[in-house]
Amino acid sequence: MWCKVMISSFFVESLQKQSLLIHGTSPRYFEMKEGVRESFCPPENDNGELFREHQKLFLQSLGIEREDLFRVRQVHGNQVYVLTDAKIIVDGVRHQEADAIVTHLPDCPIMILTADCVPIIIYDPVNHVVGVVHAGRVGTEKRIFSNVIEVVGREYGSRPRDLIVSMGPAIGGCCYEVDEPCALPFIERSSVDSGFVVKAGAGKFFIDLPEANRQEGCEAGILKENIYTDGPCTSCDNHRWYSYRKEGKTGRLMTLAMLRPRR
Repeated sequence: MWCKVMISSFFVESLQKQSLLIHGTSPRYFEMKEGVRESFCPPENDNGELFREHQKLFLQSLGIEREDLFRVRQVHGNQVYVLTDAKIIVDGVRHQEADAIVTHLPDCPIMILTADCVPIIIYDPVNHVVGVVHAGRVGTEKRIFSNVIEVVGREYGSRPRDLIVSMGPAIGGCCYEVDEPCALPFIERSSVDSGFVVKAGAGKFFIDLPEANRQEGCEAGILKENIYTDGPCTSCDNHRWYSYRKEGKTGRLMTLAMLRPRR
């Protein structure tokens, strides 16, 4: 019987140094045997039996014993769900419309799904709070990252200067070309050639969503040395990560974070 081996999970070294935090982004494939691979999340269904099996294996690889985890109904907005009750039914959270989850609860894994959008993990080691953020073009335009920073400050007393932020696999400014109406909100909040908006041709622009969120985080008071944008481009490295822009119908990457209990 063949064992499934994960290929190319993504971790951030700075977060791995945090002993009370577990995190990671799932791979595109599981390798069954030489030359045979299974998609981590089949494009047809992110709730199917195969996806649940792969989800379980991914959790086990991170040392997480529970099989269920908390996720919201992502709608490309800027709402933040605050998880405050460890006894709440997982399916009850799943129907909440939001694009970020934050919590102070240990042993409660939280996750978001992406396939080009920027997966952000935000961690406060002082107050022991974590969040996961789905920051696509629309969410970034609506400043979801700023909303998360404001929410953890209001709910938990988190200070921007204490936050550690990582951005996982997402489409880069090298590949994310949009037309002028889509680029206009980003041009208005900064300028062309600002570092995250670059003119590509007549009526076309490249937008660097990770960089846009990095600058937003710095403007909110997060130390630039605490923001890590090392995630690979999902379009350039499409053999390792899902990319909706490059493939159209495709699977989803899972970015997960969980707090360990404080002793």
